[in-house]
Amino acid sequence: MLVLEDWSDDVTEGRTLIKRIGQFKDLDASQRTGRRRHRPLFLLWAIAQAVHGHPRQHSWTTIRDAVGPLLTEFAGAAEGPQATLRAFWELQKIKRENKLWEVAESADLLPASGGGTPKLPAMNKANPLAGLPEQDYDRLTTDFAFAAWAVSTLLVRFFDHESAPLINALGLQELMAGETLDGLRPLRGEPYEHRGKIGDAYGGNRVLGITPLADGILTVYSDDKGPYDDQRVPDSDWIAYTGDGLSGDQTLSAGNHSMANYQIQKKALRYWHKPHNGHWTFETWAVIVQRRRRWGRGEDGKQRREFVWILAPVPSPLPNSWPPSVREALEQDDGMLHDDSEDVVPLEVRSAPAVTPTTASAADSASSSSPSSKAPKSPKSKGPRLSDRELYQRLTAAAINTASGRSTPAKLAHVERYLRSPAARDAVLIRSKGSCENPSCLGHPTERTDKGAPLLEVDHVDDLARGGPDVPDAMVALCPNCHALKTRGENRRELTKKLRTEARARHAAFLKEDLD
Repeated sequence: MLVLEDWSDDVTEGRTLIKRIGQFKDLDASQRTGRRRHRPLFLLWAIAQAVHGHPRQHSWTTIRDAVGPLLTEFAGAAEGPQATLRAFWELQKIKRENKLWEVAESADLLPASGGGTPKLPAMNKANPLAGLPEQDYDRLTTDFAFAAWAVSTLLVRFFDHESAPLINALGLQELMAGETLDGLRPLRGEPYEHRGKIGDAYGGNRVLGITPLADGILTVYSDDKGPYDDQRVPDSDWIAYTGDGLSGDQTLSAGNHSMANYQIQKKALRYWHKPHNGHWTFETWAVIVQRRRRWGRGEDGKQRREFVWILAPVPSPLPNSWPPSVREALEQDDGMLHDDSEDVVPLEVRSAPAVTPTTASAADSASSSSPSSKAPKSPKSKGPRLSDRELYQRLTAAAINTASGRSTPAKLAHVERYLRSPAARDAVLIRSKGSCENPSCLGHPTERTDKGAPLLEVDHVDDLARGGPDVPDAMVALCPNCHALKTRGENRRELTKKLRTEARARHAAFLKEDLD
């Protein structure tokens, strides 16, 4: 396994090349969805020269004639030497400690006014030599695994759609074996005891939950024992990932801002996961198919609005490897925030009218297509503490109100069929009293999670994607074993009928005025 042993060593050493590549910005400052590709393309060409054993430095005119056509084809640059000169010169202007490109006697080429880009006639006349710093060139000519890592990193960050044609144009087919990811590190499944070990191997921040590794590719971390309520979306391998910010309403800044950029660009990020008493593992690449907001509890125990990023695992960061279901979800995603915190808020729970048998019957015809991914803990009211029955009534009223006011936009159907209404889910968990609601449960109906919560999964008796209502009397809390039997068991149709009756009966019991 190829790793960088210590990112803190002297920055001029060749092994920090990945870190310096990570300093490149993904977005063009003048166009939010554009990418800076001209400098990465120059660097790819220079790496290819090292791999092929060509001289480290080349004259300006040689580079102009070789890289100019590549800039036009793969970076969208205007044709002509002036566009090539601008990219050539910008690359050498990077701060000395992050230097990736050297131009001989560059100071002598600057205009008399200082700054800016040299005039094209002056550059043609001087025809200076330029290329990689010597320590980088020496490393790349002798360590092809490292060269493949550097090339893969640049291709994934800036040329994911054109990677194969660009590999061919640069003559790097043998180095890359035709695959962009062969040289990329870390590998999926790599285990690490703690975040510090990941930082030792691949750089990046050792504490933040949303942060790039040293190569500049965004990475998110999910710890089963951590403060965030990250979950797998039921009945799928998609992930409901809580945004950045431990307490107070989360804002679109810091890690959340980075996530929003990745959502706009439809780029894949790395997802690391640490199970309880386990090791950190780079589990999968994932793309953001939707951004939502819900109510949750911060580390300070107070109610707050938090972002939920819906992550769809993908085989690789290359779009041509993504399954049709993910590509469809990305096409449907409008990049806008879907606000589930409007479904039920603490004030709404306290003030909603109690459910009567008449209003409860409306649930039979209500349906939904915009529920939340998972609910926060049941909101606590100020003043006198509500009984479970009172809280159940108010949550049910909120769920019915939300469900009756929803539409079913087709473009979001694939994504939203996996998500849940906060009010309805909270109500069902209250009604279950921590036990599986299947009357024939033979598993562990009262088992608890590591965090002390009931090990229950709230399920729609009739599939939400097929029009099943998103209200408590059509939902049940099941232990994982019973949930699997309802979903995949050979007697699932009979079980579904039994659970439909059970859900209605339990719902009616919770609404009785004389309930003890």
